[in-house]
Amino acid sequence: MSALKEKTKMDFNLILQGKGGVGKSYSASLLAQYLLTKSQPLISVDTDPNNSTLYSIKALKAKFLTLFDENERIDERNFDALMELAMSNTDKNFIIDNGATSFLPLIEYIKENDVFQMLSENFNVYLHVPVTGGQAQDDTLNGLQQLINAYANNVKFIVWINEYYGKIQDTQNNTFENMEVYTKNKKSITAVLHLHAQNEKTFGRDIEEMTKAKLTFAEINDHPNFALMTKQRLKIYQKDVFEQLALIF
Repeated sequence: MSALKEKTKMDFNLILQGKGGVGKSYSASLLAQYLLTKSQPLISVDTDPNNSTLYSIKALKAKFLTLFDENERIDERNFDALMELAMSNTDKNFIIDNGATSFLPLIEYIKENDVFQMLSENFNVYLHVPVTGGQAQDDTLNGLQQLINAYANNVKFIVWINEYYGKIQDTQNNTFENMEVYTKNKKSITAVLHLHAQNEKTFGRDIEEMTKAKLTFAEINDHPNFALMTKQRLKIYQKDVFEQLALIF
C-alpha cells in the first residue's frame, strides 16, 4: 500500500474516542515521534485536562490547551483558539490529543461549526480512533461506529487496534478486519494500525517503563539507565509501528 495523502497539503490528525484509558495519548505520541523522524514541521496539542500524557513528554514539545473554564465546564470558545492555531499554521502538520471528558462537546462543536469542511480546504484531515480489547472493546467499537456515522464523508479514518488489554475479537472469534463494523465501513477506513500484544515480561515491561518515564524511543536509545536488550526490544517495536505509519504518511 502506498502513501495515501494528498502531497500538496499538510496533515491534521485528531485522536478521538469516547472511552478513556484506551491509548489515545499513546497513539498520539507514537504518531508524533514518527513524524518528527521524518523532519516534518509539527504542532502537537494536548487538550486532556485529566491525563495530559502527550504534553508531559517534553521531547515532543506539545502545547497544552485548556478547554474548561474556571468552573470546570467546557468553554466552546476555547475550541475556537484551537481552530485559530490550525488555520494560521497551514504549513505544519497537527496532532490533537483529545480526552474523553471533552469528547461529546468537541463532537458537537465540530458539527455545529462545520469544522472538518473548513480544515479540509487546507489539510488532509485524519481521524484516529483507538479500539481496544478486553472490557472496553464494545465501547470502543461503538465509539468508532458513532464517529463514522457522523463524519464518514468528511475525513479519513485510521483505526488503531490496541491489544494491550487483549485481542479484539467477537463471539465468533472474528478479528477486527472480519467484524461487521469494519466490513460495512471499509470504504471509510483509510488504514488499520496494529499495536500488537507483547510479552509482558520483556517488550511489555520495556514499553511500560518508557511510557512511565515520559521518554521517546530516541531518548531511550541514548539513555544510560536503560539496558542493552531493553533498547534492542524497543527498536524492534518502534520499527514495527513506524513501518505501518510509513504506509500512510
